Amino acid sequence: MRLQLTSMMDMFTILLVFLLKTFSTYGQLINPSQDLTLPTSRIQNPPEVGLDVTVSREWILVNGKPVERTSELQNPEGYILTGLQTALNQYAREGRRLEEQYGTRFSGKVTIQGDKNLPYRMLIKVLATCGQTDFPNMRLVVYQEEG
Repeated sequence: MRLQLTSMMDMFTILLVFLLKTFSTYGQLINPSQDLTLPTSRIQNPPEVGLDVTVSREWILVNGKPVERTSELQNPEGYILTGLQTALNQYAREGRRLEEQYGTRFSGKVTIQGDKNLPYRMLIKVLATCGQTDFPNMRLVVYQEEG
C-alpha cells in the first residue's frame, strides 16, 4: 500500500496559507516614523490600514516619500498644502484605477502620524488638505497609554 502524499501536501499548503493570513492581520499595522514622538491616548480601538501621511519636524511624507518641507509651510495663507494635495490626488487616481480593474474597493482612508509638538495650525492644514481630496476618512496615530 502506497501513501498518498499529494493530498497531504494540499492540506498542509492550505493550513500554511491560513496561518500566514491570520498572523499577518494581527501584527502591528503601523510603523511609526523614527523622527516622530507620537502623542499618547487612552483609545482602545486598533489602528486601521490606510494611506500613510507622516508630518515630522522636517518633512510631510506620503507612504514614506517626501512631499513638502514643513519649514516652508509655516506662514503661507490658506489651508490647502499643494504638494500634499498633488500626492494625495495621485494616490486616489491609482486607487480608483485599481477599483475599476480588479474590484478592490477604494476606501479613502488615511492615517496621519504627527509629532506631538507639531503646531496646531499645521495639523489643521494637513486635515483640510486630506478632506479636500478623496481621503475624507482620517485617523490620527497615537501611542496607547499604559495603565
